Amino acid sequence: MTGNMVQYAVLPNCTNSCKFCLCRDKRVLTTEQIVHRIDRIAENINYIDWAGKFCRGISLLGGEVYGYKDPLYEERYLSLVNDICQKILKPVGPGARYSTVTNGIYKPDFLFQCADLIVSECGLDYLDVNFSYDLKYRYRTEEARQLALSNINAFSKRYDYRVGVQMILTQHVINSVFDGSWSMKSFIENEIPGNQLVFLYPHPIRSNGLPLEDFFFKRADFLKFLLYLEEHHPDIHANTILSTKNSGTFKYTGLFYPEKGADQPPILADGKEVLQECGHSVLYNCYSDSDRCMLCDIEKLWSL
Repeated sequence: MTGNMVQYAVLPNCTNSCKFCLCRDKRVLTTEQIVHRIDRIAENINYIDWAGKFCRGISLLGGEVYGYKDPLYEERYLSLVNDICQKILKPVGPGARYSTVTNGIYKPDFLFQCADLIVSECGLDYLDVNFSYDLKYRYRTEEARQLALSNINAFSKRYDYRVGVQMILTQHVINSVFDGSWSMKSFIENEIPGNQLVFLYPHPIRSNGLPLEDFFFKRADFLKFLLYLEEHHPDIHANTILSTKNSGTFKYTGLFYPEKGADQPPILADGKEVLQECGHSVLYNCYSDSDRCMLCDIEKLWSL
């Protein structure tokens, strides 16, 4: 596996339980167990070639790291963020990032604390903050959806920052655009003004066999949608293509154990390190009606 950013899973705890949850290790840990994970990450970052191989920085994911409320947890997580500033972002300099994706379904105080620390120590350019969003499967109530939107816009305003709003591209989204029930233009202009929408392809879900209607897209509909984006929203099209290409190679997932040597393989997180015959990750096999590789299709239509 290659990559130029290291991605760590911090905790499997998440109170939202999205129907399409990707978490393999869906457990509820105690605060002490979560803090132990944080301490392991804090130790592990000392053994990584941040200036060379992983010069784009670090990504912290897993559960909902900014919505877990516990004083000890918050203290240790902030300590980890400070270590990241001092040991990764400052030494590496421009180009390195603290990258994170959050659902935004919580009071944003702790998210702001973490971002404030990075901005004060390193600067705004060292932040890569993205919010996840969905039309059908993420929010249990309209209040939850509105809270997420409120936090997206609050973060953007607080830091004068263009937030990445990441939406999993599902058959439902495609249908909603083409039948006119959801206006992408109106959403961008009225609900996330000044921020950037990008579509992510759907990964295999681990929802205890729960059937999800209109989740994985049909091949012809997907390619038609990309052509639509290229014509009507070229910036979203470009970012979606780039995100799709990078997702299988950009982030090296898992802990490095120094006693096993620098070349030991990662702890697999989402299966992206497993390859198809074409050489692309198995995660790109995501059509509902075809076993074709989605990235191969993209490469034939657009030069990457």
